[in-house]
Amino acid sequence: MSNKDIDKFTDHLFREYHGKMISFLSAKFGYQQIDNIVDAVQEAFEIALSEWRYKGTPKNCFGWLIYVSQNKLINKINRDSVGSKILNRISYEEEESIASHEAEDSLLQLLIFFSKINVSDRNKLIISLYYLCGFGYSEISRAMMLPVETIKKIILRSQVLIKKIAIQYEKCEFESLHNEMPHLLHVLYLMFNEGFKSAQKRESIKKDLCFEAIRLSVLVKKYQEDHCELNALLALFFFHVSRFPARIQENGWISIQFQNRTLWDKNLISEGYAYLNKIDLSKNRLNKYHLEALIASVHCSSPNYEKTDWRLISTLYSQLEFLEPNAIAVKINRVIAESNYLPITPLIEKMFDLEPMLNDFLKFPFYSTLAFLYEKGEKKEMACHYYWCSLSYTNNQFDNEYINLKLSLLHW
Repeated sequence: MSNKDIDKFTDHLFREYHGKMISFLSAKFGYQQIDNIVDAVQEAFEIALSEWRYKGTPKNCFGWLIYVSQNKLINKINRDSVGSKILNRISYEEEESIASHEAEDSLLQLLIFFSKINVSDRNKLIISLYYLCGFGYSEISRAMMLPVETIKKIILRSQVLIKKIAIQYEKCEFESLHNEMPHLLHVLYLMFNEGFKSAQKRESIKKDLCFEAIRLSVLVKKYQEDHCELNALLALFFFHVSRFPARIQENGWISIQFQNRTLWDKNLISEGYAYLNKIDLSKNRLNKYHLEALIASVHCSSPNYEKTDWRLISTLYSQLEFLEPNAIAVKINRVIAESNYLPITPLIEKMFDLEPMLNDFLKFPFYSTLAFLYEKGEKKEMACHYYWCSLSYTNNQFDNEYINLKLSLLHW
């Protein structure tokens, strides 16, 4: 492999193995060691980047990474607790035989453990995204719409809390998984969203992260087979990933209006419908994930943009608004759907009603949507003005390329 291939491969492994390694080592050495475990895992990946360039990749990457991170962890624990007799090195041969699937139960146990920490639901999500999903501060900041400094403080405080309650929950049983599903589903949802549209400056779609969210969802399904929201979430994921081949061209996004629908993966769409059809609405209420999956299914079943049932999509967004009355992004998406069958001027007025409720994380979709509406209303100068405004609220290369393309098409 070339150095570039090694970098890409280890990044892929980080997304796939980070949570497994954290949870596996936490189960083995205790949750109270989690801050040392995170450092040890990070060091193991840094060593992998260096050594694999020259020695090649090992047969069992997961076993290799566990072996290195475990030895790093043992050194840290010995420094912190001199003369500790509880630690014994495990030979490379034993560690090399570890298969990644052996860590999966510990992964769910750690998720259950995080859900039991006595902090707000918001902070539980932040802790889970940091430790189990390998999210950096900026990624969590975007996902939670909070300043980076706030995220850092929450993570720092969590280390103290984890140590305090670790002894109470040395092992979390799967029987309690049902009670923790709302938290778990939210983690998986945010994990997928970060992959679907990356917060990183030079990244668009992180496919590895999206497929890891799907893999974890399928893992949870082994213990929650008929869970309505989980089936809806899996349907949503499959509908979204089916469009991946058509979403990007060179360095820019392709809006759904101009995507080549022959590139959409029909097998993945069918998989999405299979999960959607497992939901029994006579026993379950409509929920956020189900509504979003239904919206995605309408797009996936439409032969083209013009023949999409925009009124149905708008109705579904209305129901989603009812469930999430403060979700500005939902209101913006509803306006976009309505722009395909309602007069533009009242929709622009509706958008301006939302402006006082914006935070910095919502300004890019707000201004780019406003520009889109002015463009549809054939008000070129105002469209260009708001496209320029939107550029001030994104650092993502793909967002920038998309907006600059829109400006060039408007000859601005």
